[in-house]
Amino acid sequence: MNTPANIEMDTPASNSSCLVICCVDIADSKWRWIEGQLSESGIRFEFVRALPSNLIERQISLLNLARLRGSLRAVRLAREKKANAIVSHGPALAAWCAFFARLLGLKVPIIAHTFNFTELPSPFKRTVLGSMLSRVDRLIVFSRLERSLYAKAFYLPEDHFDVIHWGVNPPDVDSPDSPLEPGDYVCAIGGNARDYGTLLKAAHMMPHIRFVCVVRPDSLRSLDIPRNVTVHTDLPLGQTMNVLMHSRFMVLPLLHSEVPCGHVTIVAAMHLGKAFIVTGSEGVRDYVQDGHNAVTVSPRSATALVEATELLWSDPALCERLGQNGRRFARLECTEEGVVRHFRGCLEAIRRSLAEGTTPRAQFEIQ
Repeated sequence: MNTPANIEMDTPASNSSCLVICCVDIADSKWRWIEGQLSESGIRFEFVRALPSNLIERQISLLNLARLRGSLRAVRLAREKKANAIVSHGPALAAWCAFFARLLGLKVPIIAHTFNFTELPSPFKRTVLGSMLSRVDRLIVFSRLERSLYAKAFYLPEDHFDVIHWGVNPPDVDSPDSPLEPGDYVCAIGGNARDYGTLLKAAHMMPHIRFVCVVRPDSLRSLDIPRNVTVHTDLPLGQTMNVLMHSRFMVLPLLHSEVPCGHVTIVAAMHLGKAFIVTGSEGVRDYVQDGHNAVTVSPRSATALVEATELLWSDPALCERLGQNGRRFARLECTEEGVVRHFRGCLEAIRRSLAEGTTPRAQFEIQ
């Protein structure tokens, strides 16, 4: 890490003030990440939202001008207010914050939270991004697969990465006592790296079982939708959680065995105590134990998906056992409190490194 000469960081455990600039592209102004849980700790947040603010930024798609403007603003704000750290959410914002910090000669620590790619960029872009990201002090990922995958892809040392579980509070459910979709059904939700083609083939082979899919508008494009499948697109999160909560169980079909996606949906299902079937991927191994809190199936196998669906559909007791095991796992390992503990640890490691003139690479890893 480049040691900031103009920063004095107090331990997060003290009552001294610690300012963090948080750069995000989330439009909801009420979203304040973990600010509420740190309000008594002396850690303060200022948010910079890298969102289009004018016609030019909305119309130009070749380059995300709002992202560049927001990242530059975050770095300038960190310099102006002598912030103790910049936290970005998402890999692109992390890269641009690091770029502008280097360009302006600002040696503030940078933490890249929620570092995830649905698909890796081209080799040329990976080389460019890797150079930019080398200025980032920590990159936070949610599976061990992602650490090894991204370290290799962006030519970064693995000890730049912290591996933690995706941690959130149990999801809010709209009208929990009133099912949006009445009756018995299996649900599938989400969009990143999903294999809905295989799911729909399996659904076609099980006309006696109803499926409810909550997807993006392009998720099922050019696919033949069987009559026993109901589709919702762009459903609000609370209603999506209603569909999940009232389903018998969930199916999460992934494209292949090394997909680094699905953590958000898996953790939501576990918090709600729902059993689920998931493609056996290295990217979800840190969350899933076959036969304990989920049933795993081979990638792109409609036959395997049919067998697993029929098994859970006919065995409510197994669904209950899997769901309760998942709920226990989520309550222990996938909480917002865990994210708070990790972030405080990051700040403390940075504080120590500044005091000692060392590099804060004390790695966090899922046990």
